[in-house]
Amino acid sequence: GMSIRGGGQAAAAQETTKSSSTTSPSASKRQMLAFALPALGIFLVNPLLSNIDNAFVGRTVGPAGLAALSPATLCTDQVLYLFSFLARATTGLVARAYATADGEGSNGEEGNGREGNAAAARAAASAPLTTSLLVGLVLSGLYAVFTPTLLSRMRVDPTLLPQAASYVRWRGAIAWAALAQACCLQILLATRDALTPLKIVAAAAVLNVAGDYAFCVRPLRWGCAGAAAATSVATLLSSTLMVHALRRKELLPTIRLPTRKEVGSLVEFMGPLMMITITRLLGFVYMQRAASRLGDVQSLAAFQICTNVVSFFLLFGEPLSQLSQTQLPALVDREDGEGLVANLRSVLTLGLGASLLVGGMAFGVARYLPGIFTADPAVRALAQAAAPSVFFMVANAILAVTVDGAMLASKDFGWMLFLGVSTFAAQVGVLSRATNLNAIFATFIFRLGVYGPACALRAAMGRGAIGRAIAKTWREKRAALKGQ
Repeated sequence: GMSIRGGGQAAAAQETTKSSSTTSPSASKRQMLAFALPALGIFLVNPLLSNIDNAFVGRTVGPAGLAALSPATLCTDQVLYLFSFLARATTGLVARAYATADGEGSNGEEGNGREGNAAAARAAASAPLTTSLLVGLVLSGLYAVFTPTLLSRMRVDPTLLPQAASYVRWRGAIAWAALAQACCLQILLATRDALTPLKIVAAAAVLNVAGDYAFCVRPLRWGCAGAAAATSVATLLSSTLMVHALRRKELLPTIRLPTRKEVGSLVEFMGPLMMITITRLLGFVYMQRAASRLGDVQSLAAFQICTNVVSFFLLFGEPLSQLSQTQLPALVDREDGEGLVANLRSVLTLGLGASLLVGGMAFGVARYLPGIFTADPAVRALAQAAAPSVFFMVANAILAVTVDGAMLASKDFGWMLFLGVSTFAAQVGVLSRATNLNAIFATFIFRLGVYGPACALRAAMGRGAIGRAIAKTWREKRAALKGQ
């Protein structure tokens, strides 16, 4: 699918950034949903299109095509995910800059108002956008030269190599556009505009699906390469439209070498986030290796189907993470414990409800609809048997992603890295003994299941920026009560 990693609704969402103890929980949830629903559409498009790609490949090439997509998407989507810290850094830097006073405002047509500091947002986004372009260009060059070597080192079945290599080359050629697009998307979301990027992503999605049909069914039958070509064309379109939208809203950053101060601000995010992302990516790498060790194409194809279903549904939690990343930084900087508690209560309530509902939807797809992706009875049976694991993976993932937004907003990177490294080490130890898909997926459930409760316990103990702010507010309240 297309690689992407506001109207009156966006204007309403702006008010949530000013949330305080005077905001009622019900009003806060309504304001959050006004931002979250368009954002949800954005985040769902990429995995939805990935599943559509799988369906086209599975129906036109068969299980071998799906099996080839497993290492191919690992080399593309997961490698691009490795650099997702650039987009996350963009969110933190731009959200804080946009919230500063005395800004010139943004000149959008989507109801953004003129309350944000667009000049500060532009300046803050320049370094991550420039870095994203440079890193993407290097990646595109490496894909062009080293794709066969990379797949060989992954011990990909020689019969799958041609299809996998063709997919990686197409996707790798536009790695620069994919990373730049992710950065532009975060600029718009950090300035609380979810509707404009939703329109752009929807237009590119239509092109992606049309391209899948043209390149995989008729007039061409390129298989995995056709799916990748459709994705690449759609990514170029959405990148162009994102840049146009930023220019129209006076938010387009200047592409230039960053100053020493900008490098310092970016490195503050990039260093820890890169290490955190690596530990998460390695977890997927070892899961894919464990699935490959099961020794049959059907198991690897079922693994690909289940992971794509999980990737699609877990992103229902991403808008809630985005809410925290755009709203909490100002509250953390002010040490507004009461505002933090009110915001977190609303977000976590939405996250808990979403985890159960969406987890059930994911279970239904894996259990009753695997035929969408493959006609092979053995692959369908394996996917159906893994449906309970799919439920727990998605339910835990939505809660973990929701909590993750608060950790990113508070820049509690050391704690995130500690959890990532320790749970990854445990996961690798268990994966070495996994003999079926459910055992492989259980390691993912464990990692996600630990994350949320561990972060909540840390905050309750008064640790981290959020915990300290909440504890400080409680101490002040107790002191005020004693004074009375």
